[in-house]
Amino acid sequence: MDEKSRRAAQSGGTHPPAPADPTPWKAVHYFFYGSLMDEGQLASVLNLDSPPALRPASVVGYSIKMWGPFPALIEAPTGNVVSGVVYEVQEGVHEEWLVNHETNAYRCTRCDIKLGEGGEMISGKTFVWADEPDEGLSEGSFDFEAWKKAGLVPLDWELTAWGSH
Repeated sequence: MDEKSRRAAQSGGTHPPAPADPTPWKAVHYFFYGSLMDEGQLASVLNLDSPPALRPASVVGYSIKMWGPFPALIEAPTGNVVSGVVYEVQEGVHEEWLVNHETNAYRCTRCDIKLGEGGEMISGKTFVWADEPDEGLSEGSFDFEAWKKAGLVPLDWELTAWGSH
């Protein structure tokens, strides 16, 4: 009997196994379909010193509805495609900041992301509407070009205008 087992037997019990080393955080691709498609907006949310490297991408099996001025991704028939961009999040704190930015109105979920036109499929994450698809949403679409022409919405506007989601 080794020393550890002998001591455990003497104390009338066993020691619980030592906790496993925590898994290090790994970079993950995120699909964005609303204001975070804008390099400036995403850089502001993530507190980046330079513009993020965004690539055109899409997800299949989703559609967009609107929550006021904000797009909301919801599950849709398999062939439905939503276009956007993909960004590789390199730090766990950046993922936390994205979750906080999106608020509890959205939930983070795993998805398959198609890179560019006819590109490869990669695994990643995106934010989908957290409630029922018809709860609080209306028909419509997010016009990214019109949003850019209107100027950036201040980051705190979402919280003050819509409450804490």
